[in-house]
Amino acid sequence: MKLHVALAAALTLCMMPALNVVAQQNCFAGYVNRQAPMVRMSGYLQLVETIPLPTVGKMDHLAYDLKRQHLFISGEVNNEVVVVDLRTGKVIHVTHVSGNPRKPFFDPELNELWVDLGDNTAVAIDGTTFAVTKTVALTGGKNAQDRDPDNAAYDPIRKLYYVGVRNKVTGTKQGSIEIVDTRAAKLAGRIPLDVDEPAGLALDPAGNRLYVGVGDVVNGQSIVKVVDTAKRAVIAEWPITGGPQPHVAEIDAAHHRLFLGSRLGGGHTEPGVLVVLSTDNGKLVQNLPAPGGGDELFYDAASSRIYFSGADGTMAVYHEDDPNHFRLLSKVPTGPIAKSGIWIPELKRYYAAVPAALEIILPADKTSMSDWVTDPAHLMVFKQIP
Repeated sequence: MKLHVALAAALTLCMMPALNVVAQQNCFAGYVNRQAPMVRMSGYLQLVETIPLPTVGKMDHLAYDLKRQHLFISGEVNNEVVVVDLRTGKVIHVTHVSGNPRKPFFDPELNELWVDLGDNTAVAIDGTTFAVTKTVALTGGKNAQDRDPDNAAYDPIRKLYYVGVRNKVTGTKQGSIEIVDTRAAKLAGRIPLDVDEPAGLALDPAGNRLYVGVGDVVNGQSIVKVVDTAKRAVIAEWPITGGPQPHVAEIDAAHHRLFLGSRLGGGHTEPGVLVVLSTDNGKLVQNLPAPGGGDELFYDAASSRIYFSGADGTMAVYHEDDPNHFRLLSKVPTGPIAKSGIWIPELKRYYAAVPAALEIILPADKTSMSDWVTDPAHLMVFKQIP
């Protein structure tokens, strides 16, 4: 088992209340008085807590209610939304939904969590009772076999939820942006994209722009579709130089920069690339090596840092020296297939969602299976180090 996986498992087990003091001391044997380099080096995140999770399988995106300090986790495989109380570090509720939850957003004014589901719907979950209160069918209707909602973006001012829907039938190019009016709880419009896979979405509400990184690869290259949200139309297409198959996007609106997290081979194991484009004209600013299977990308304006989480067990931290120059500060160990997480700037915390992992331990001669080791699903809580 890799060191970071073993450490996470040890921390999880050691915090179980059923263990007595002696057991806890034994549990931490080998880790006491060991300080990982990331604790001491500038640019790293320091692990401060590990929270066990009850879900099984891969987890998708997260959202949070800052007032109540509740964290919402998309249990992608189990069709559930897991609610964690960040003050106590405990799971307080699990809401079962009708499809795979993907990209949630919490609106404190409406006290609602909106999330798109794999059954081609978007639902609202009450922020107090955690019950599903509203359901909106997207184009094609609920359970449409060829429609696959995935990434999304939310405009909290206009209360519009933009859902990128992938087309499951390759080559038919029916991918679209579905627009859900969260006040009225109805489908308010649709923007056809003439692609199969709208992937990474980033919204600039002030500029009426939605940037859609397209996962389709044509002649080795992918593109960004620029959508005018006022006109509800595509107004430009930009090539993503050196970083095809983007799966996540983010913007630095103040400096007119668009960040795209690309998976070079499309899967979770291939190397990744962080692509920086100008939102003025789509020109390439810089490419940087990135974790494989990138699925989360956050820009923190206060520290000029970019957090890029991948499925290869690492999270990369980059620094924006100026709008034209970016550099890698560090790579922080997370866990196997820990592609999802969230940066909460108000708390200066990053929460990495690590699925349960099962590993085979071989004996010294490595000729036969010896044992199975399970690392339970958990949240790794990191604090920012200046």
